[in-house]
Amino acid sequence: MAASASNSPVKAATRAFSIQRKSALALIPLALFLIALILALSGTDYETARHYLGNPIVSLLVIVTILATVAHMRIGMNEVIEDYVHGSFLHVLAKTVNILFCVAVGLGSIYAALKILIGF
Repeated sequence: MAASASNSPVKAATRAFSIQRKSALALIPLALFLIALILALSGTDYETARHYLGNPIVSLLVIVTILATVAHMRIGMNEVIEDYVHGSFLHVLAKTVNILFCVAVGLGSIYAALKILIGF
């Protein structure tokens, strides 16, 4: 039985390519925002930095930056794994570790941003 068109590897690759490009475009203004924020907060004390990062709009932008970065990172590393990791076991292991690492980085970063936002 042939695979359906919606589950084809070509369609999945096209979707990953599309997400990779959209996340790259989203990261341009988000990275500029993050750089400006870091420059604005450099040299300030801890309470001032917490005050700025506790702003809901700033926290939202930081969380969106984290999500876009993690999505971009996961897809990019997945492409490297597809191209350079050969052997069934190593291939599956590398892809699994890539996903777990991205989830851990994303959840840890979002947890830290929410912790600052909530004020713990």
